[in-house]
Amino acid sequence: MRRCVMVKGAGSVFCPFLLIMLTLSGSLFPAQPQAYGRESSSGDAASSSTISFAARDSLRYDLVDQTMTLWGSASVEQAGTSIQGPEILVDYEASSLYAEKAGDESAGGAERPVFTDDDGAFEADTITYNFDTGRGVTSNIASEMEEGYYEGEEVTRLENGELLVKNGYFTTCPKEDPDIWFSSSNMRIIPNDRLIARPLIMYVRPVLFSRELPPIPLIPLPYMVIPLRTDRASGFLIPKGGSSSSRGFYLSNLGYFWAISDYMDLRLEGDISFNGSWRLAERYRYKKRYLYEGAFEAEYEHSVNDSDGVEYDNWYLNLEHQHRFDPTAFLDLNLEYLGGERDYDISSIDYDNIVNEQTSSYASFSKTFDEGNRRATVSYQGTQDLRNDDASQTVKASYYQGRVYPFMTGDAGEGDWRSRLSLTPRASVRADWVDIGGEDLITYRANAGLRFAYLADLDGGNTLNLTQEVNLEGILDERDAYGYRRAGRLSLPFGIESTLWKHLYVNGRVDFNSSYADGTIRLSDDGSGGVLTEYSDDMSSFSTYGVSLEAETRLYGTLRSALLHDLTGIRALRHTFIPELSFSWNPDFTSDSYGYYDRYFDPVESEYVRYNRFRDALYDDIPGPSSTVGITLGNLLQAKVDDESALSGERILQLLSFSASASCNLAADSLQWSPLVLSASSSALSPDFLLSAGAVYDFYSYDPVTEERIDRLYADEGNGLLRFVRGFVNMSFQVDGYFRSGGGDENPAGDDRGAQEQGSLYSERFSGPHRGSDVYRLPWKLRMSLYLNSRHENPFEPAETDALLNTSARFSLTDIWQVGVNTGFDLQEGDFVFPQLDLYGDFNCWEVGLEWVPSGEYQSYFLQIGLKSSLLQDLRFRKRGQFGG
Repeated sequence: MRRCVMVKGAGSVFCPFLLIMLTLSGSLFPAQPQAYGRESSSGDAASSSTISFAARDSLRYDLVDQTMTLWGSASVEQAGTSIQGPEILVDYEASSLYAEKAGDESAGGAERPVFTDDDGAFEADTITYNFDTGRGVTSNIASEMEEGYYEGEEVTRLENGELLVKNGYFTTCPKEDPDIWFSSSNMRIIPNDRLIARPLIMYVRPVLFSRELPPIPLIPLPYMVIPLRTDRASGFLIPKGGSSSSRGFYLSNLGYFWAISDYMDLRLEGDISFNGSWRLAERYRYKKRYLYEGAFEAEYEHSVNDSDGVEYDNWYLNLEHQHRFDPTAFLDLNLEYLGGERDYDISSIDYDNIVNEQTSSYASFSKTFDEGNRRATVSYQGTQDLRNDDASQTVKASYYQGRVYPFMTGDAGEGDWRSRLSLTPRASVRADWVDIGGEDLITYRANAGLRFAYLADLDGGNTLNLTQEVNLEGILDERDAYGYRRAGRLSLPFGIESTLWKHLYVNGRVDFNSSYADGTIRLSDDGSGGVLTEYSDDMSSFSTYGVSLEAETRLYGTLRSALLHDLTGIRALRHTFIPELSFSWNPDFTSDSYGYYDRYFDPVESEYVRYNRFRDALYDDIPGPSSTVGITLGNLLQAKVDDESALSGERILQLLSFSASASCNLAADSLQWSPLVLSASSSALSPDFLLSAGAVYDFYSYDPVTEERIDRLYADEGNGLLRFVRGFVNMSFQVDGYFRSGGGDENPAGDDRGAQEQGSLYSERFSGPHRGSDVYRLPWKLRMSLYLNSRHENPFEPAETDALLNTSARFSLTDIWQVGVNTGFDLQEGDFVFPQLDLYGDFNCWEVGLEWVPSGEYQSYFLQIGLKSSLLQDLRFRKRGQFGG
């Protein structure tokens, strides 16, 4: 390698090889041409920077023409600019260089010169470059920049680094034969900024069943600006056109995007329609990593419906903010409000609100203390029904303290009984505001609680956990019909949780509640066949108490048989029987002895009527007599089978899970037995197949007039022991696999493609071998469920039955095209429930998707074609519409 260094403006060249040759010839090295010693008009010191020459084979200096020729991996460098090529001619007189390719390109042996600077690099057949001006001219250029590639027949490089390209194209597809590109006769490329083209035609090369089709010009535009920056950049939005039955022809996405800084941006946009409809919207976003982020959106729309001429005005506000002040304090805010007539169609910006028919807002601030053992939270929740303007809002503040052991000190070790005593305090306040049908209701609640717990380990592995809670609650209620009302409650639940003999679990509870109200009512005969109601404002109270007890155990039985294993592959069967008994008792608080109920004489019915004196109070739950015994019988049948894929060589199957429960209230005067509830489930056939069922049966008959169960056993009417009330059957399964395409071995390369073929079929695109491979597998997945629900409360009427079949399927036609179906079918009505079909094509560099709802209320279609490059992801063709519009 021979290398020379020339210092511009120094008047000399340092090159040992040239110095020896010139000395032997008896010639003196002439002074440097003035072109290399001049200062630029702007005073830039780059005009006197160092230029380095190098060549692998040889170099020749012509003293007469003042030129230098370099051969073999030649290179010329100056101030961050480098030209490399097989042959370079340097002209000192013109202060320029010329490089061209060498070899036959058709034979694959051509070597092209390369230009490189801080903005990138490109190849060309020829390169002409001027050192003083920084300008250059190239032919048949090919360049690669960050996420972009371009070529052109003739390219002129300006001194500021910009490129003027004639008859070129630009693409973001990293392939020799790209799937998508932009062609233009005149392009201006500003490196790391933007590409300006006049005109511009977008071409795509579709593939049908692995066969490439001729390119299709998709989007012809007279003028286009394509961003080349990976970071955000300010600029005008790309307008969109469309038409609808209600608005006619319209233009949307008119506006400007302003990248204010690295931490915030602003998007202003609007729509305009020829029938007088218009829309204005803005979105302001901000983000500071690891600290806060958020957005504020606002929209106002004036809509004119061509079908009836009615005008609508809608507005929308949304504020989101998340702020982490430190690892212990976090603020989460999402406020959403809508107003106006809310005339939406399928293409509305508030598409989610159309489906939900309500808006929701929330805000919360939480702070933790003592390494998370204590937490304080303030929250807000609001909802608005878009159908009738009913709204509700809730503000809540709460404090929670984790379990503490106040007596665990140095004097009380783990063996001391005091170390097992724990305290758990909590407190909260809450305000609810509800507006229903124009009537306001405001309720304020406050409660505080303290839980004492003591855990003891008894002999023989038995445990005992005792808890005592003290809960206080107060309510202040304000509504239009009653004004202010007050109430309070004191609760003292005492609980026992124990494990006896390691297999018997016994839990008990004693509840005591004392409730306070600021008024009661008194009913009497008004003398004219009506009822006279009198209100008392005196503070009154009532108390209730009760006892409950639960006991549960598990009994196991196993079966092992070599014959069973040989016939079915089942190593062992295990049956688990889980009986549970419960008992609850409380006295009859509705009796006259407690004074919570009163009576008046009804002259119309000629009988006394008993009523709850607290029935209009905030607390009115006064229970009747209860001495209830409940029983639940659970059964679990499992099988242990061979499984070579498991590490242990076996796995457990759930053959059947079945339970039955009922209860009897011995203290009730009538209808002592509750309905019998049955439930069962199984996945014995396959882990992907689930079968579940449930039913409710009543022991008593039914009165079709009152539509209530009556105190007469169903068996007494000769209809059987139990009356069917309702039930359901649900069957669901999913299967997946691969279609095989191509010939030869399934995996001739021996590579493991299992990892890249995994993934969600609905949230991720399939990944697999590239097009053109001889053999590849195409994934598919099918999910189906059948839900049957029957209701027969009235045995004198036909049963009401719902039968819904849900199907979700997705499969690949090729390694590019995927088809998806998601729908429900009502077997009773014979109608599809929101059927949706979608077609998706992944062409590596671009993608196309079609969603189609062929029938139903939201009958519509949506077509989208877009680029996958992050530079051009906003450049998409979208078409959404409704049938008949």
